[in-house]
Amino acid sequence: MNNVIEVKNLVKSYGKIRAVDGISFDVAEGEIFGLLGPNGAGKTTTLEILEGLKRADGGQIKVLEREEIGVVLQSSGFLPELSLRELLVLLGSFYQHRRDIAKLAEDFDLTTLLDAKYEELSSGQRQRFALAAALVHEPKLLILDEPTVGLDPAVRQKFWETILELRKAGLTILLTTHYMEEAEIVCDRVAIIDYGKILATERPVKLVNSLGLVSRIKFMSSKLINLAELEVLPGIISARRDRYTYDLETETPEDSLRELLTWEKKFSGKIFNLQVQQATLDDVFLKLTGHSLRE
Repeated sequence: MNNVIEVKNLVKSYGKIRAVDGISFDVAEGEIFGLLGPNGAGKTTTLEILEGLKRADGGQIKVLEREEIGVVLQSSGFLPELSLRELLVLLGSFYQHRRDIAKLAEDFDLTTLLDAKYEELSSGQRQRFALAAALVHEPKLLILDEPTVGLDPAVRQKFWETILELRKAGLTILLTTHYMEEAEIVCDRVAIIDYGKILATERPVKLVNSLGLVSRIKFMSSKLINLAELEVLPGIISARRDRYTYDLETETPEDSLRELLTWEKKFSGKIFNLQVQQATLDDVFLKLTGHSLRE
């Protein structure tokens, strides 16, 4: 599979501050790749260099031509005197290849809004329009910078459903976010970035597993259980009890859960209120940096 983006030892400084400090990564054709980290980590600067909005101080980048790239910025500004229809026609006129406006509006549920102004739209409608505007010229690469900041949960979910559909259609997507739970769901691979450096790059589930992060299985029991019986179950690291609640630590939660349910069939009592708390990318970030993403 060909790489759509290749970044090697990228550096960008502002005075004495290195916003991007020698990072390297690549994005394969047809994948969703996420740069994950807090505000100020260097995510937006990296995107701006790839988009041609900023010049790097050092390193090498390989990326598609501008006509093949669509961009959704953190905040979008459009000419306030033009309708959505006029904006899409104007944006499309800058490119040799462009989509049919009516079909584009239909795909993003904008048909009834084409005569409205951008400022008249709700936050969800604005995000749909920004996405449609970025795709008016049928790009091969879509770059999204914190695309769901400020959106309510229902709008965010709908947005990611749209992004996954675009990936199915063959679009390559590079995004930044500090919402780790979203990245776990939508990204094929992620790079954890903090203070301008990439600390790890991998598929989300593999990144969690490779660091040996602990997940937990919690449940209650109608009868007292000998902790030694639980600790010998495959994958269980430790078992603790607090009154009627049992807390098991495991590095393989799916396997351990199956073993626990198999064991329950031979148990004379009953377990209930079963909960699985799996390790997440938030835990990965804490392990790699020593601090929480939200600190």
